[in-house]
Amino acid sequence: MQSMLLKKVLYYSTSFSFVCLILIGCNTTGTDNAVDDLSNQGKAVDSENMNEDDQEGYVPSETDIIFKENTLTNVELLDQFVEVAGEKGNDNESKIRIVKYVSQGVMIYDLQSRYDDTVGHRWIEVLPDMSYYQSYEGETQDVFNNAPQQCNYMEKHTTSEHPDDEYYKLFECRTHWEYRILPVVGEGEE
Repeated sequence: MQSMLLKKVLYYSTSFSFVCLILIGCNTTGTDNAVDDLSNQGKAVDSENMNEDDQEGYVPSETDIIFKENTLTNVELLDQFVEVAGEKGNDNESKIRIVKYVSQGVMIYDLQSRYDDTVGHRWIEVLPDMSYYQSYEGETQDVFNNAPQQCNYMEKHTTSEHPDDEYYKLFECRTHWEYRILPVVGEGEE
């Protein structure tokens, strides 16, 4: 009877340990250290007290598409990428980096056009980098930013009916049918 009880305890503890290891291995925050991620969960950030230095930690390059203070720089590079990348285009090597300055820091997206010759399919690979972004307590997590995405194409979506609702959008992504990545706004000085 004791050996039967001992077998059950060993079975359940082994199963529990295995499930815990799987859950830790499924961590998709983009870091290699799950222990650090778990220890940092729940730390709130006071976005009102976040100063300009916190946002300036990332230094953009000259070719980055930058959205800051309702101004977009390098719009022509973004428009060129929209035309040639993904399902609608024919360029398999185009790359851009989108840098969005928001009140909690900087959101970075690396976009690259891809092509699989064996199946004849084109897509845009999106790699979000939230290492310069600090979420606040109670913030709803956007699943688009948690893991790499594959999107079929990108468009500049503009309508005359609602000019405030004009965005550059990624379509048919892994987690979203459409995703508003950048608003369509005026070009800033470069």
